[in-house]
Amino acid sequence: MSFDLVTFGCSWMKGVGVGYESGMKKEEYKKLRNNGEICEKYSFRGILSEKWGCNNINYACMGSSNMRQFRNAMEHFKCKPEKKTVVLWGITSIFRHEVWVNKIGRDDKPKGYRNVLYGHAPHEGAFKMHKVNVNEHLEHHFDEENEIKVLCNQMDHWNLFFESIGVENYWFDTFNHHNYPYVNSRMLFTHKRKRDLLSILVDDYRDDTYHASQFSSDDSVRISDALKLKLVNPYSSHPTKETHVKIAELIDEEINLINNIR
Repeated sequence: MSFDLVTFGCSWMKGVGVGYESGMKKEEYKKLRNNGEICEKYSFRGILSEKWGCNNINYACMGSSNMRQFRNAMEHFKCKPEKKTVVLWGITSIFRHEVWVNKIGRDDKPKGYRNVLYGHAPHEGAFKMHKVNVNEHLEHHFDEENEIKVLCNQMDHWNLFFESIGVENYWFDTFNHHNYPYVNSRMLFTHKRKRDLLSILVDDYRDDTYHASQFSSDDSVRISDALKLKLVNPYSSHPTKETHVKIAELIDEEINLINNIR
């Protein structure tokens, strides 16, 4: 029987940049970077949906924070699904946030939630517009250990919720291995020393810096390795079409392994 695959996550889950072709000019790439049709077809969620014969309901988007995805999940699961539902959820960087903005700056831009990536200027507009200093915010209102603890609590809550309504769910770390106080039973790749997709793809389990999406020399060495291995495109460091195929295979094999063990 057909089922719904509900996906949450950031640009990796959405498939941003999957339309990149070798030798493509930057301007060409920018025109199709976030093309919905291309993302639906070639992203690993799209590949899995076709393989599993299911309907994909996607909430992942470029620059998304974990906070945004938890909000999306609350808005989606207001009642028990009428058909079989599987949730695939990618945890992204904790150095992301979302804020509600009443006025964006242009009359044609509606009020609403806006993504904020700490340390990444183009996404700080919502903070800068209201004269919120990002560095001061991080100093006074952000603690890495607490953010990880909040993530654990959230995942535990959703595990219980999904179990209570008969939804099958799976989590994975996208491009950072988070040192959770404990790893929940619905997490993928727990047998790996570093369970995030980026570390698995580059086969690198060294103690590396956190990939905070800053595109600077302070960011993760693993993303630089991925560039050298041509696993991600050279313009925005998003996984290529071929890499999405690899990710789909990894997730499919892992879920099959888990279900066979159980």
